[in-house]
Amino acid sequence: MANNPIREHFKAQIGKEVAATPPGFSEWLQPKMIEVLDDSITIEVIVRQEMCNPVGTLHGGIHSAILDEVIGMTVAAMGNDTHFVSLNMTTDYLRAARAGEAIRATSKVIRKGRTAIHLIGQIINAEGKELSRATQNMVSIGQPMKM
Repeated sequence: MANNPIREHFKAQIGKEVAATPPGFSEWLQPKMIEVLDDSITIEVIVRQEMCNPVGTLHGGIHSAILDEVIGMTVAAMGNDTHFVSLNMTTDYLRAARAGEAIRATSKVIRKGRTAIHLIGQIINAEGKELSRATQNMVSIGQPMKM
């Protein structure tokens, strides 16, 4: 896809912590950009203690938030004319991650229509074992994108 400033911004950050990306949640998450494709993005996150539940594993809400973040990045980088927001999301939690672990989240577009986009996301650990997966529908709110 030609000259998409958001995609180019993400591509320029491959191998680095994602910088200057609204909203502030991205700053808190501190993801490192791994790969940027037309219909997929992969980020890496180091699990920190404040991301964990009382038993010391990655909180389920953070699993979902990481998946929502990588899916949102993918939609933003697609070059849409309007903003898209989450309509729904279903997350399956399959394995635990602990503080200090590097995990990777990948999103993929399954189907894109004019007003809705269906995506999947997956988090894996350093051994390639699946920790969680999500399906999500994003819908256009009609507000023009500012790039």
